[in-house]
Amino acid sequence: MEFTCDKCQVRFMVPDEKLPDAKTAALRCPKCKEKLIVDLAGLRKEKEVQKPPDKGSYDFGFDEGSEDYDVSERPFDFLEEEGKTAIICEDDPKIIKEIVTVLGIMEYTTTVVDSVRDALRKMKYHLFDMVLVNETFNGSDPDANGILIYLERLSMDVRRSVFVGLLTRQYPTMDNMAAFLRSVNMTINIKDIDKIDKIL
Repeated sequence: MEFTCDKCQVRFMVPDEKLPDAKTAALRCPKCKEKLIVDLAGLRKEKEVQKPPDKGSYDFGFDEGSEDYDVSERPFDFLEEEGKTAIICEDDPKIIKEIVTVLGIMEYTTTVVDSVRDALRKMKYHLFDMVLVNETFNGSDPDANGILIYLERLSMDVRRSVFVGLLTRQYPTMDNMAAFLRSVNMTINIKDIDKIDKIL
């Protein structure tokens, strides 16, 4: 089914099998990340024959001849309206379990990644509401963490809609100056991970 973003007017396709049976759905524009609320029931009634998109349609970044679409890179093709998503970039399974449990209670749909590359591929296709990243994730240099660099380079209107928590050993929890210097919303010291529910 084809949709048009109200903000930037880009047209994009979402496979029918990825759409739910619900009457309405919340989608993100792949270009400007604007949240779109669409009336699926009305569109299904109007749709008789789906024509292919024009050449001007946005194709999620895949040009002709590029690599095939990999569904594993898009963890959330569809979420119910108001669904919140989080990505966890951490190596320690105990810390991951603690965070996943708390985020589940907070009604976040979470995805856990095992490498910086995997995280960046998933973030390419989905604007997460929350990003929790260890400053040394996947052996990263704390001052050259690829995920943090990617987040710093997002346009301000996109970046301000993402909550970034830095899991760290060198800064105290909720150190506002350190958070400002590292361009994150909050620092969370690893020793305080058992209080992650209260912190978040």
